[in-house]
Amino acid sequence: PMITHYFSAVRSRKMQILDAHKTGSWCHVVNPTKTDIEYLVEVFGLDQDIVNDATDIYEAPRVETDQNATYVFTRYCHPDGDNNSTEPLLVVYTDSNIVTVMRTKDKVLDNLINGTVDILTTQKTKTFLHILEEINKSYRGQLNLVSKQILKFRAELRLAEITSDQIVKFIEIEEDLNEFLAALQPQGLVLTALESGKYMKLYDDDRDMVEDIMLGTSELIQLSMSRVRTVANIRQAYDVIATNNLNRTFRRLTSIAIFLTIPTIIGGLFGMNVLLPLHSDPNAFFIIIAIIAVLVLSTIGAFRFKHWI
Repeated sequence: PMITHYFSAVRSRKMQILDAHKTGSWCHVVNPTKTDIEYLVEVFGLDQDIVNDATDIYEAPRVETDQNATYVFTRYCHPDGDNNSTEPLLVVYTDSNIVTVMRTKDKVLDNLINGTVDILTTQKTKTFLHILEEINKSYRGQLNLVSKQILKFRAELRLAEITSDQIVKFIEIEEDLNEFLAALQPQGLVLTALESGKYMKLYDDDRDMVEDIMLGTSELIQLSMSRVRTVANIRQAYDVIATNNLNRTFRRLTSIAIFLTIPTIIGGLFGMNVLLPLHSDPNAFFIIIAIIAVLVLSTIGAFRFKHWI
């Protein structure tokens, strides 16, 4: 189903799936249709225009308030996307419920749904904060994977075993990291706004959770920036290596052309239809070959002495 109502409380901590919403439940919506959005507007009194924004793939993290609801737009890591590595997620904090709206199906909240992370939907603020924690976990897992890919690429770079496909993949990694930063940095500002307590009531342990999430987001931002710098440095190193290898190739080709010019010139001179030295010597051919060999070997020796080849 596109709309699912989850419920857990102190007396029944196991996550239940309800047929309809009730006070303290968590309403989770995936890939909402127009009818689904109308249902949210009617049942929870949400703003239709704001909810529609959750279906925009380019929606940026921000926080809004309207009547008795707080709308928090975030972006979670979605590396399997066709065009984007992040996807929008809307979390709505109402007087009696939590509502989440996702543009596409993803497992980012599965730990909360299947009970791996113990939550009570009746505790709306903690449920909301746990959702933000799961979003941070999605980035952390992908950044660890990206770090391994970067280290692997750097090792292959030392062995000069880089293919065009690998270069394209490396560029995609850099684009993904920049997209992570574009999502995490405004997300950090959203958390700062939430910490003020202006948008929802926070108890002491709630503030501790917010601070931990803010610290985690800050670490993810720093890690992403560090990986972007590493990628940029590796890319510059590869450019230098590629340029150096190209220069060496051109020098070798130029040297070969010079070495081949020597027998061409001598052969051309002795091939003229005029009287030349050694024209009547029966060993002329071998003498000319010896002269060519001496000149070519001398030239090769001079080039090596100068470190030109």
